[in-house]
Amino acid sequence: MITIIATVYNEGDNIRALLNSMREQSTPPDEIVIVDGGSTDRTVAILREYESCLPLRVIVAPGCNISAGRNIAIRAAGG
Repeated sequence: MITIIATVYNEGDNIRALLNSMREQSTPPDEIVIVDGGSTDRTVAILREYESCLPLRVIVAPGCNISAGRNIAIRAAGG
């Protein structure tokens, strides 16, 4: 099983490039878990747009840093 995890915060300007890249992989991931640290821009809304075309799970955890977000994603991952 291939799992991609990531933590993000206010990446609205960049997140589409990441998600589109994941869609175009020759071997697609079985699951993607992204933890948002409480973005105040459109990051979460953009992530939600991709839930229908990627095996994406979005977890919003306001205030978490990269390490905490990574750990949350690892716990939530099935792979």
